[in-house]
Amino acid sequence: MRPDYEFPISGTKSTILTPATIKDAEATYLTRAEAARLKLDLDSVRRVAAASASAELAKLTPEFVRDDRGVILYARLTSDSPATASAVLAPDFAAKFAATLGPDLLVALPNRYRVYVYPALASKFQDTAPLILRDYELSPYPVSKEIFRVTPRGLTAVGSFETQ
Repeated sequence: MRPDYEFPISGTKSTILTPATIKDAEATYLTRAEAARLKLDLDSVRRVAAASASAELAKLTPEFVRDDRGVILYARLTSDSPATASAVLAPDFAAKFAATLGPDLLVALPNRYRVYVYPALASKFQDTAPLILRDYELSPYPVSKEIFRVTPRGLTAVGSFETQ
């Protein structure tokens, strides 16, 4: 089932964005009728989403996964909040990882509760395909099997773990 109020992501084959509210650890999608009733336009939805994403990002502590030489391969953000994956939409997301992963980032969002963050340069994100696919398939709330580049304008899909 797809929500009736959704926004496309550039380059994606199947992933969409949809506004939701979180109450008592439950996500409720905003409908087109509710958005009209509340007189919400796309700009106001984006402003509220950005502020909410920044608040969510502030609560998360990255876990860095390193190779045998101590080089950071990726960061993992995990929490019980159904808004965890939305943290990638925070305007300050890239800045949080710039010192450790560089300014260009790729992200995987296998479910609501987990985000994988990779450096775009010299990344070996394909090596984590089994983790991403497992997190997606075992979750009651899967998000995507695609990999996204974080840009100042939002997310852009650049591939899929499904074809790895």
